[in-house]
Amino acid sequence: MTLVRFYGRLDSLNAVLPQCMVSGCFHPESSGSGTRIGGFAPVSDENLYAPMLAQLREVSEVAGVTLDGEPETSDSMSLSSQSVEPDSLERFIEEFRGKFIGLSDLRKQLEKFRAESVDALSFIDRFGSFNESLDEIFASDYYKLRFGRLPVDSFDKLSYYSDKMFLFFSLTESKRYHWGFYITTTEDYAEVSDIFHSLDFERVRLPDTVHGTPEAAREQLRSMIAQTDADLAELDSQTAALVNDNKDFLQSVYSTLARLNSAFALRKYVGAYGNMFHLEGFVPTTQSQSFKSLFDDIPGLEVTFQPHDIDRRLQVPTKLRNNRLWKPFEMFVEMYGLPGYDEFDPTPFLAATYTLLFGIMFGDLGQGVLIALFGFALWKLRGMTFGRILIRIGISSAVFGLAYGSVFGLEHLLDPMFHALGFQEKPLDVMSSGMINNVLIGAIALGVALIVVTMLINIRQGIRARDIERAVFSNNGLAGVVFYGGILAGVVCKLLGGIDLFSPAYVLIVLVLPILVIFLKERLAHVIRHGGKFLPEDESVGSWILSGFFELFEVVLSFVTNTLSFLRVGGFVVSHAGMMMVVLTLSEMVSGTGNIVVLVIGNLFVIGLEGFIVGIQVLRLQFYELFSHYYEGQGKAFEPISDKP
Repeated sequence: MTLVRFYGRLDSLNAVLPQCMVSGCFHPESSGSGTRIGGFAPVSDENLYAPMLAQLREVSEVAGVTLDGEPETSDSMSLSSQSVEPDSLERFIEEFRGKFIGLSDLRKQLEKFRAESVDALSFIDRFGSFNESLDEIFASDYYKLRFGRLPVDSFDKLSYYSDKMFLFFSLTESKRYHWGFYITTTEDYAEVSDIFHSLDFERVRLPDTVHGTPEAAREQLRSMIAQTDADLAELDSQTAALVNDNKDFLQSVYSTLARLNSAFALRKYVGAYGNMFHLEGFVPTTQSQSFKSLFDDIPGLEVTFQPHDIDRRLQVPTKLRNNRLWKPFEMFVEMYGLPGYDEFDPTPFLAATYTLLFGIMFGDLGQGVLIALFGFALWKLRGMTFGRILIRIGISSAVFGLAYGSVFGLEHLLDPMFHALGFQEKPLDVMSSGMINNVLIGAIALGVALIVVTMLINIRQGIRARDIERAVFSNNGLAGVVFYGGILAGVVCKLLGGIDLFSPAYVLIVLVLPILVIFLKERLAHVIRHGGKFLPEDESVGSWILSGFFELFEVVLSFVTNTLSFLRVGGFVVSHAGMMMVVLTLSEMVSGTGNIVVLVIGNLFVIGLEGFIVGIQVLRLQFYELFSHYYEGQGKAFEPISDKP
């Protein structure tokens, strides 16, 4: 990583921020970084683009335009985020919105008129023999006449109002309604209208353009409906033309507004002083020159590149970079915590040991192939990174299954192959007498080897960081290696060769001295770095000794528990073979095709259940037994800002 710093005039800020986003490789530091430089304060302006963006999304949704930020064409209609003016964008949005809403309102009016005409036509079709002139009916100043429909049960209630001044004529009748009209005097209209309203009378309004007899009115209504349909089709055509003519421009406007809005949000990273601004962040060193070229045309802007560690107050972000073989396992590292910029990337070591341990604990040629195929399907069909991990551990499982001579739990299926290769029996018969102890001892030996390797990695990291406490004095440093190796060497020699290494000199030099160094690690490192007194001055000697004793006890206990935890590796080797033996026993109890069904279901059950448990247990060994010796995982992710809306 390289630290990049911008200094320039505030009037060029609107050109700088979008370019930072377009680059896709700029990781800005928080606004606090700006305040660290004397006199600079965070920039605070009103965001003019957010309301326009919301309005554009609203009108585009109504217009049926899907905004994805990428214009379909890259012609002259596309906008430059550096030259666009907020006023011109707002004016375009308002004009488009006004035209579209105007067409939409007109369409609603036409649809309403058409619906009323259809209802009126449906009603007039029920007039039957009624053939009076509608103009004469409605022309009287002495009575009111209203057409509509009345529910059947309400029609029966009209007898309750026999003393009122109205008459109701039913022209036609259906199962639910009486279609007809009521007539009343002008003076009684208000009261009668209220009565019919209470009886759920639904009035049908005849358009003012309808004249003459019902037959003539029918023709007029049919003609009006046809004309309205034509008008609606023309209106739809105009609306579609408006949308199509502006769709690409809408996409460009949206893309530009989204970038400007996101760029405006980046102002929280900017510090300002007077008419000058300051911005800093990190870019990958390999992209620094191409990144700098994006700002060559911005006048008065100073872009400087400096070493990543020039400002110790900034935590350099981490971007993992591994080859294709190890890269999928970055998922596990990110789950635990990214390494610091100068810290060891554990991905290759984790990938290799995870694959190895899974294969040992779940060794079966057939089941391993199935796991690998399932992982391949997840990767190709769903694009899942976890599928790529399954491919690797599935292959490892198949390889160790070949060594164990196990295929879907059948322990002797490969015996002819081993005999052809010159073996009297398969290389590793897990369930044979005497082999179980060897498996458990081998698991402990493998765990010891991995723990020692992680401690050596920690020493290397301590030397690179010039941290003498970590490299030499800590329980995972040189002192810890001597103490741990001394105990293991003494135990192994005693058990295997009958040699007793635990002489007074051996105990004093190899065990007591390292444990004393671990106890005094902080004080020894303090004296070497800063000089001064050996004993702490900020706490009493008694409390210092007491806390150090308990920490030392925890260190010794962790060595024991970390080592014994690897017994689970051997335990799962045996348990896997045992579970498959149970499956085979059950299958032998069933005759015919049931034998195969039980074998298939049993294998799938073991793959699903035990495979999941083994995967979790191996991950636990990584996180608790191995990472604790060499890895902290306190890094910060490299998160470049993007121009994607």
